Amino acid sequence: MNVKKTRLFQEEQRTPIVGWLVALTGKHKGEDFKVREGKTTIGSDAGSDVQLTDEFISGQHAVIKFVSKGDERIFILTDLDSSNGTFLNDAEEPIAREELVDNDTVTFGQTKMKFKCL
Repeated sequence: MNVKKTRLFQEEQRTPIVGWLVALTGKHKGEDFKVREGKTTIGSDAGSDVQLTDEFISGQHAVIKFVSKGDERIFILTDLDSSNGTFLNDAEEPIAREELVDNDTVTFGQTKMKFKCL
């Protein structure tokens, strides 16, 4: 006797999307990358959440941390001691750690990106 069984598959649970990085220049120009709740890693390593193949980007270049406190939503960009630095809004000096706001531009290596938050 051939009995049919119903199988239940759970979808992989992913953290919510809270923003995007959109490449304005470089090899990834026009591509968009999701920024998720918690930490979003940026670098050339295959395990990075935002993997950029720019030769001037470190394997573990930077991280964006999203924190929600009540109605306040905060995005913190931290450079991970990258070789070529992380630059915010066309500043001449690299940042160590800064708050990101909607429409900021961030440069990793030779890739300039626009940050958009939800």
